[in-house]
Parts: sequence; C-alpha cells; structure tokens
Amino acid sequence: MSAPVADRDETPPRLRDDTTRFLCGAAHRDQEFADSAIREYLVESTRSIPRSPGVNTGAVLREAVAARARRKVRDLVLVVLAILVLVAAGGDLLGLWVVTAVVVAVGMTGALGARAKAAKQEKKEVPPQPRGPLALGAAAAAVAAFLVLYKVIEEANQPSAAYCRRYDVCGPSGAEVAFTVIGILLIFAVLLADRVLVWLLVTKSFRRKGFRASGPQQPLWANEWKVRTLGHSGFERALAHFPVEDDAPVPADRAQVVVYDGYRPFVGSGTMFEPWSMALPLKPTEEHGDRPRPGFALPELYDHITAELLKTGRSPSLSPGHRLKDLTTGDRVVISAVELVDHIDDPEARIVLPNKDSAPQRTVDQSVVDGLIARPMEWMRYFRSFQVETWDRDVVVSAYLTFGLDEEMLYVEWTPCILHPIEARHRQIDVLPEQSLRPLLEALADLVRFPATLHRRFATAVGWLTPIHQADGTHVAARYGAKTSLRELASERQVDNYFQLTDIERYIKVLESRLLRTLGEFLESKGISVTEFMEQAMQVTNNNVHITGPVISSNIASAGRARAGNVTAGREKA
Repeated sequence: MSAPVADRDETPPRLRDDTTRFLCGAAHRDQEFADSAIREYLVESTRSIPRSPGVNTGAVLREAVAARARRKVRDLVLVVLAILVLVAAGGDLLGLWVVTAVVVAVGMTGALGARAKAAKQEKKEVPPQPRGPLALGAAAAAVAAFLVLYKVIEEANQPSAAYCRRYDVCGPSGAEVAFTVIGILLIFAVLLADRVLVWLLVTKSFRRKGFRASGPQQPLWANEWKVRTLGHSGFERALAHFPVEDDAPVPADRAQVVVYDGYRPFVGSGTMFEPWSMALPLKPTEEHGDRPRPGFALPELYDHITAELLKTGRSPSLSPGHRLKDLTTGDRVVISAVELVDHIDDPEARIVLPNKDSAPQRTVDQSVVDGLIARPMEWMRYFRSFQVETWDRDVVVSAYLTFGLDEEMLYVEWTPCILHPIEARHRQIDVLPEQSLRPLLEALADLVRFPATLHRRFATAVGWLTPIHQADGTHVAARYGAKTSLRELASERQVDNYFQLTDIERYIKVLESRLLRTLGEFLESKGISVTEFMEQAMQVTNNNVHITGPVISSNIASAGRARAGNVTAGREKA
C-alpha cells in the first residue's frame, strides 16, 4: 500500500474573474436584467445593498445604465420613424407587415413564456416592474392599430383597379411611396446599428483578454467609451456609491449588515441547501458532575469553531483545485426590513439606520456583534459566515452558523447556501465570432416583427424609473430591504455538470463534518456528555432527514431544504 503524498503549501490556481464580464454583457443583451439591476440598486437611495461574490458591482451597474440609455435613444428614434411610415404607407403594406409581425412575435413569445414560467416555478426573485410605461405603450399600439385598420378598410372601399388606372385617381402618390421606403430603410438602419453596437461590445469589449471595467482607456473600437458611458450623468450620484475600484473586504473588526425584504435572509448567497438545526442538552459527564455549566461563553465557541474550520483546506487532495485553502469567514448581522421599519425608533434600529432618509449602515462594530451573540432579537440576528468560491467563481458555497446557549441547552443552526453559475445564454459571449453576419440577420428579424414590438419600444422610449412612494410619516420596508443581488438576477437555478454538483456536496459535507467533530470535541473538553450529541450528529452526517417542507426528527430540524442538483440539483430521494 503506497503512502499518501505529503501535503505541500501549494498556491491554488488563480480564479478568473469572468462573472463581471458576463454580467456586463448581460446588461446590453437582456433589457430585463439591466432594468432590474437599476431598479434594485440605483433607484432607491435608502436600500441596503448585498455584496455579490466575484462581481464588480460598480462596473456592471455602469453598463446597465449605458444599455438603458442606448435602448431609450434607439426606441425613441424608432417610434418617430414608425409614425412617419404609419402616415405615409398604404393600408395593404401596413396590414401585411402587421400580420406577419404578429405571427412571428407569437412564435417567439411561446419560447419566452416557457422561460418565464420556469423562472416563476423556480421562485426566482425579480424586482417588480412598473406598469405605467407598458400601459402607455399598449395605448399607443392601440391607436396605431386603429389607423392601420382604417387605412385597410379605406383602400378596400376604393374603386376597381381598372377604373384607377384609367382615371389615375387611386393609390399612393410618389411622395408617399418615397417617404414609406425611406422610413422603412431608416428603421432597418437603426435596428442594424444597434445590433452592431451590441455585437462589438460582447465580442470586443467584454472578451477576457481585452476587458476593462472602466475608462477612459484606449478604446478597442471607435467610440467604445462613448457607448459605454451613455446616461451616466443621470445616475451620477447613485453610481458614486459603487466605485469601480472599490473591492476592499469588510474589515476584520466590523460585521457586514444585510437588510432583507421578503423570505430569504441571506440575500446574495443564492439558494439554501439542506439547512439543519439541533438542540443539545448540556449534561455533565459523571467525573465532571460538580463542574459549573456550561463552562464556556459563546464567543469562545465561535472562535474555536472558526479556527478549526479554517484549517480544513490544508490538504490539496481534499478539495479540487485546493479551493478550501481560500475559505473565508466573516460576521453577519441579518435584519428583516419589515421589522426594522416596525422598530425604526428603537435604539437598536438606530444603530443600523441612524438616518431614516439614508441607506442602512453597511457594517457595524464588534460591540453590536457581542450584544447580538448574548441577546439575539427576533428581527436582528448574528451569524458567522464561511464562504468558498470555486469553478472560477461560477459556483460559490456559503454557510451561516449561529448558536444559542443557556445553562442547560445549546442550540446550533447551520444554513448552507449555493450560488449557481451565470445563465448559459449570458456566457455565450466567449464563443461568438468577431466577424459575423448575425447582427444583419437579427436586424432583419427585428424589422419583420417591428410592428408587434411597437408598444414595448414606446414604453422603453418614454419609460421612467421612480422610487417607491412613501407617504409622509410612514416608512416602506421595500425601500430599505434587498430582495436579490446582481448575481442572483442572472444565475441559473441548477449546476452545469455533475462535477459541480459533487463539489457542492463535497464542500458542504466536509465543512459539516469538521463542524460537528469540532463541536463534539469542544463540549467534551468542557466536561459535557456528548452521547446525545453523537446521536443527533449521526442523523445530520447520514442525511437521514429529507425535506419536503418543515420536518422535525428527534431534536434535529431541517426546514425549507432546497436541493441543488438534477434540475434543482442534489441527491435524489430514495
């Protein structure tokens, strides 16, 4: 039997920072993503902003603003040209164009509807979209449809073709035909220019070799930075809160604050994966029956567990790519936005929200952490976090640990979370050729279905983004709490391959196993019997509790368990 290779102090392979590139490309290719990012991060000046692992938030938001400005200019020009064509074109041409556009659009809507249904089934958090611009767009489209119908009926009631040829009194004039042709050509030119600009961005600006997060730098193509900085002046104050160069970690003596709106407390960490909890009676062993209980304080337990978990990555064979060596830890103060508003005048709320017209504090000092460890509140709690980035930051595994303690009981809660890879359609930018006819073909397709998209283009051209209304003397929770992060807006709800799935299981099982072993050894060192602890730990280790909702087995509770495999990914139920 061969001896194992000795552990070496190897430097793990450097993680590529592709996530930012992909999200910058998504901002220009996916209007829903760009608008959702702006609404979530830039419109509400009082909202708590979650960190997105592996994402340069400032760079992505600047591209989202530029993409929105480009679309508004494009669609405003297209609406003006559409009015020109609508006035000048004959009813037969308009009727044929509208029917063709509707047929093509219905076919495409089926695929988009299936994707939207899948996202709804996966409970993907998407900020609500304002209905005002869409209502105006629908009204404008209705007026345009009425004019088209009027022209079709009018031409149907004209005299016969022979009569028209004989007396030359029917049909459009030469000027009308010229205006129609010029208008359609200009519409196509605008659609083509927009497609070419996006193609240049995703095949040149956002490629791995040439990607730069900010300017001014040597442009990769003509007017690159003019396109990428469109509309920034309108969001200058909001963007100033997200500098491109700001990638500093949270100081060791500070705790990151997360204010969440909705159900998910760990916003930015993805989907919960097999959370569990246990309640342990603190019974002394026979030889330590006279020792006072519990014999330790929670800060000591947190520090001991943290120190041992950080030793997990010493061996490169334990984690592919030696990723566990880069396991990071930190303090989190997690707060419900609804309850924060409900307690907004309490002294504890003023610690994280000293100014009701500003965003909550991003960090708090150690004294707040110490207070929450000793006396957690229903709406404000402390967690120790552990995080490992893997697969070139495509997959991020996070875990949140919290304890409760008195003289007779220790409560343990462990919540792993998974951030899945960016959606495959956003990662396609790395395989698109720089020279291609695809922008031309896409522009032609846009021209064919243009009448059916007129309502949406009108909504984009005149659309506005306004903060959530808050009446005087009231406070709305949605203005302070975050629902999602940039990564979660564009993430898959499943892994890409089997190895990613097994790595997720590997990291969580390794951390869980070391946590349980360290906890047992710690309790034993304090003269506390671990007999019942071993029984409960065995259930966690063997994964005997399967979740289809809140389930309690013995003193172990696993609630809201989210799988991460095979569609949603994870081990199949027996």
